[in-house]
Amino acid sequence: MKEKNQNWARNKAILIHDETADWFATQYDKTHDHFSSSFSYGRKQINNYLFKEVLKLPKGAKILDIGCGTGHYLEQLINYGFNVTGIEPSEKMRKHAESKLPKGTVVNGSVLNLPFKDNSFDFIFAIEVFRYLNNEDNLCGFKEILRVLKPGGLFFGTFLNFYALDGFNILVAIRQLKERWFGKPLRCYTEFETPQRLEKKLICAGFSKIQMHGATIAPLMIIYRISRPLGKICAKILEPIDPQLSDISAFRSFAVHLIAVAQK
Repeated sequence: MKEKNQNWARNKAILIHDETADWFATQYDKTHDHFSSSFSYGRKQINNYLFKEVLKLPKGAKILDIGCGTGHYLEQLINYGFNVTGIEPSEKMRKHAESKLPKGTVVNGSVLNLPFKDNSFDFIFAIEVFRYLNNEDNLCGFKEILRVLKPGGLFFGTFLNFYALDGFNILVAIRQLKERWFGKPLRCYTEFETPQRLEKKLICAGFSKIQMHGATIAPLMIIYRISRPLGKICAKILEPIDPQLSDISAFRSFAVHLIAVAQK
């Protein structure tokens, strides 16, 4: 039963991204106005942390994007002069990426079995990947990332905060009850983390020098759902203090995104 549930989560993660590939491509096209949607705003807050780390790397550094999707990040990183590779299990996502990237940049595969030699990359990142995999697969993925990172290399990953004040954990719990009581199938598996639990898992996998960050003021997501125009107004007002409110240690557990930066 455990293996069946594990395979279900993996397969659902691929299926949902096949179904939403065109939507993601459209959303990334809109990120020039990061106030346009809750998705774009959240990605902008993640990007602030991601590029803070990436731009410390020397030109030509080898970077791996796990779950590279439509190739949005790879395209930007090539322009910065980095040597990039993307891995993506969703065929439709890969097609979007391959249409705008040099041949061979994107490969088919999974974080659970990375098709690369040991000590291959200077920097590896995974944006909204581990949320779709269960605890055991998360740990397996962390160990694979550690294997292909060069000594001293960094892993940057985003995760769902269990206590985020956007109510998403409650929504997932309701969906699970609907499945149990009424047989309504879940769209995908959802894994939540807390800063303490995630840090323990990364240490268990073998990482060191782990930093945790919170990103995106969670109640903004609720406002966007109620009214996008109102969400845009509130986001513009709150963005200057978003890092302070989301990343203070006492508030980190309540932000939408939990970010880990871990060194090999």
